[in-house]
Amino acid sequence: MQMENTLPADIVAWEQSISSLSDSKFFEMVRLYLGEVETPYNKQRLIQQLAGFVKNETNAQNIISLIDEFDIEVLTVLWFIPNATQETLVQFFSGQYTMAELFAELSNLMARLLVYEKSDEHGAKKFLKINPFICERLSKYINLSNIVRPSDPVQKSIDDVFTISPDFLSAFISFINTKGCACKMDGEVKKNSLAKIKSVFPGHEKAVQLILIAFINLNLVREGVKTYEIDKKRFELFAALEPQKQYALLCAASCSRFSREGLKKEAQLLLDTLSSVGSDSYTLANLVRIGFLVGNRKSESVKTSSKSRFSRMLEAARNENEILPEQAGSLVERMLDSAVVLGLLQKSGKDDKGNEVYSCNHIFESEHNQTKNINIDSTFTVSIMPGLSLKELLPLTEFLEIKSFGVVTEYEISRNSVSLAFDKGWNVEKISTELQKYTDYDLPQNLKISISEWYEAYSSAMLYKGYVLKVAKKNIGIVEKNPKINCHIKETLADGIYLLDIPLEADINDFVEESGLDFMGRVKDSFTDGEKLDFPVLTGGVPLQIGPSTGSGTGAINFHDAGQLLNSLKAELKNLDLTKNQREILENRIRNRLILTKEQLANTSVRLEILEADGMDFSGKLHLFEAGLKENDMMEITLPQFDNENEYFKVIGRTLGITKQTGDAVVRFQVYPTNEITNFVVSRITYLRRLRF
Repeated sequence: MQMENTLPADIVAWEQSISSLSDSKFFEMVRLYLGEVETPYNKQRLIQQLAGFVKNETNAQNIISLIDEFDIEVLTVLWFIPNATQETLVQFFSGQYTMAELFAELSNLMARLLVYEKSDEHGAKKFLKINPFICERLSKYINLSNIVRPSDPVQKSIDDVFTISPDFLSAFISFINTKGCACKMDGEVKKNSLAKIKSVFPGHEKAVQLILIAFINLNLVREGVKTYEIDKKRFELFAALEPQKQYALLCAASCSRFSREGLKKEAQLLLDTLSSVGSDSYTLANLVRIGFLVGNRKSESVKTSSKSRFSRMLEAARNENEILPEQAGSLVERMLDSAVVLGLLQKSGKDDKGNEVYSCNHIFESEHNQTKNINIDSTFTVSIMPGLSLKELLPLTEFLEIKSFGVVTEYEISRNSVSLAFDKGWNVEKISTELQKYTDYDLPQNLKISISEWYEAYSSAMLYKGYVLKVAKKNIGIVEKNPKINCHIKETLADGIYLLDIPLEADINDFVEESGLDFMGRVKDSFTDGEKLDFPVLTGGVPLQIGPSTGSGTGAINFHDAGQLLNSLKAELKNLDLTKNQREILENRIRNRLILTKEQLANTSVRLEILEADGMDFSGKLHLFEAGLKENDMMEITLPQFDNENEYFKVIGRTLGITKQTGDAVVRFQVYPTNEITNFVVSRITYLRRLRF
C-alpha cells in the first residue's frame, strides 16, 4: 500500500491551500522562502514561484535532509491514512506525543512546505496531505516500520495460557442447557449462576462473562422465564463458520451490540489486525496502531475520481456506517482487551522498557484433529479431549451435562441431561449413535440400559405444549406423505393427531400455506418467528505487511546530513551583519528547520516576529494573544497546577477575547478539542507559544 503518484488534482489542491491562507500568513511564507515581495504583485505567480522553489533539486533535497524522526513518523501516518485529520494524529500518537507537541509539529511541517490542509467539498472538514512536489522523493523513506515496530520480549511470560476453543464454547452451551445462566438487568451474571460458573470454569469467569454477552448480542441465546435458552438453529449456522471467524464475531460482539453491517466491519477489523501480527510480539499501543491502519486501509483498485456521481452516491449510501479514520483506533482498542481475555492474543512477556507485549494465538494456524476424542467410563462420565469442532460438539451438548472444563473436559450423562434431550426429539438410538461416532470402544452396556430405562420413565407420562394438528382418517396418508408437513411432526399422539415442532409464538399461517392442503383451517396469531439470518460473511484475515515490503520505502534518512546542513547555515549566519533581534529570529528559523539555503538568510526577509514568550515577559505574552486573536491562530499555554505550583499542564486552543485589568489581563480561551470556554490570567501563564500555521 502506498500513496498514488502525484496527480494534477493534488497540485491544484496544494495551490488552493496556499492561496486560502490569510494575507499575513501567505506573505510571511513567501518572504521566508522567496524574500521580500515587490509591488505590484500577482498572487498566483507568487504561488507558482513557491512551487518552483520546492521543485528545485537542491531545495527539495534539503527539505528531505532536514526531516527528523518525529517528522517521518507523522509523514508516514499521513501517507498510509488518506484522509487523516488533526484528530486522527492525536488519537494515533496517543500516549507517545501530547496534543501540544502534535499541533506544534503540524505547524512546523506546514511552514516547511511538507504538509498542507485540503478542505472537503463542503469546506466543513480539513484533511492533512503531503506536498505533492515532495511525494516522489519522500517515498523511499516511507515504511510502516517507522510507526509500528515489533518488540522482542526480554522477560518471557510464565502465566497460564487460556485459549478460546470449541471445547470451551460447547462446555458453556451445555452449562446453559443443563444448569441455567441468569443475568441481572445490567448484564452481570447473578450470584447463584456465578457460583456455578466458578466451580465448572475455575479461573475463567471473565471469559465466560464475555462469551455470554457475545451469545446475547449475536442472538445465539434467547431469554427464557428464569434463564437464557440456546437457539439451536442459529447455533448450527454459527458452528458452520470457520473457527477464526467464529472467534472474531464473538470478540466483537462481546464489546457491544452492532448492526449486521457494523458487526461485520468490527469482526473483519479484528481478523485483519490479528493476521497482521504474525509471529511477532507487539505492545498494546502498537497493536492499536496496527488496527488503526488496517481500519483505514483503502483499496487502490478503483479510484473514486473515475466513478460517476451516481455511483459515488450509491457507495456513500452503502457505507454510511464506514469506519472513520479517527474511529478505527478506538474500535480496535475496545476489542483488544477481549481478545486478550479470550486468548486470541497472548502475553509473550515484557520488552526492555517493561511494557507487556503480545503475540497472536496459534489457533489462526491450527488444523482440525480427526482422531477419536471421547472416553466414557462406567460412572457415565464422558471425557472429551481437544480436537472436535464446534459443529461436531454441538449435538453432544444436548444430552451431556458439563462437570468441569479443562484440558480434558468432563461431562456426565444423567437422567436430567437425557430428559432435556428427549424434550428436543432425541431417543435412545440417536443418543447412542452420536456418542459412538467419537469413540473406538463400544458404549458401556449399563449406560445403554440406563438411557433406555430413563426413556421409558420419560415416556410413561408426558405434558405437551405447542400446536396440535388433527386430521380425519381419510387424510392421514396425505398428511404423513407430505414432506412440508412431515418435517414438522414432533410426536404422533394418536391416529391423525400430531404434535408439531412449531413454536407457539410463530405464525402458523405460514405452515398452513406451505402445506398446500386446502382442507386445513387457518389459525390466527399475531406473533411471528424471529428471522434466522445468516451471519455476516467475513474474509480470511488480510494482513497489513509491516517491513520493507510494505511500500516503496527501503531507505533510511541520514540524520547526519541534517546536522551538516544546519551547521553550515549557522556558520554562514555568524558572518552576517545583523541586529540582535534579526540574528535571534534567524537562529530560531534554523533551529526549526525553516532555512534551506544561504539566500534565505538575507536580512531583507527578516521581520520582527514573536512566536513565544515566558512567564516573566508580560508584554510579550499580551502581544502574542493579541496577534493570535487577530489571525485566529492556535495557541499553546503552559500553566502551574491549581493545587501544586511545582507541576504544570498544557492546553491548546484559540483566543476569543482579552480583558485588560490593572497590572494584569484575563484571556477568554476556547480549549481544543472539547471546545470548553474558560478564562486564564495572563500573569499566571509560565510559557506561551503561538502555533502560526
